Amino acid sequence: MLFSALPFRPAYFVIGAAALALAACGGASSDEAADSADAETIDESATGAFAEMTRGEADAIVTVIEYASVTCPHCATFHEQVYPTIKENYIDTGKVRFVFREFPTAPANLSIAGSMLARCAADDGGMDAYFLVLDTLFKTQRTWIYGENPREELIKIAAQAGMSADGLDACIAREELLDFLNESVTVGRDKYDIRSTPSFVVNGTVRHFSSVEDMSAALDEAIEKAGE
Repeated sequence: MLFSALPFRPAYFVIGAAALALAACGGASSDEAADSADAETIDESATGAFAEMTRGEADAIVTVIEYASVTCPHCATFHEQVYPTIKENYIDTGKVRFVFREFPTAPANLSIAGSMLARCAADDGGMDAYFLVLDTLFKTQRTWIYGENPREELIKIAAQAGMSADGLDACIAREELLDFLNESVTVGRDKYDIRSTPSFVVNGTVRHFSSVEDMSAALDEAIEKAGE
């Protein structure tokens, strides 16, 4: 097993099996849109590892929920090539509220471990620490996923958030956090029929994007519609 150095217990593979049966990392046609569901009200009450991880103004006219996996190369490409422009033009300007939700894909144990690490970082450092770790996980995917010792690579990433090796192990042993991630998969599957990552829910409608231009056009359309 690729990540046998980490103290995984059988429970860790419950969410992994569910996610792998449902989602694959892969691009989708930018004009593909699923049926609309009621737009969610984002819960602002939870804090730390269990908070909704958001960027942008709470009263933004459009809410985008991204379902993604830290082991998905298409997700990493989105965050490297598309997200910075979307953040500058839509999130930082107050037009869009962006919510990131985990939806683990293969290799499941690594995806879960990375997601839990980012969540635990938020306990002390808040959302800024979460997104710092998330960004690092995406940028260094090939190193920590396919390297000789993934655990050591994750320890290096954890250290950036002020977390020790023992802290990382304790983080990955948190059953309640595993349950939280499992719930993210359940909501994505049951409410939005999420099947691949990255998938985006734009004011209740599931969309897939392949470029800055595709996403910008969809956001402009959603902003115009929400303002009517």
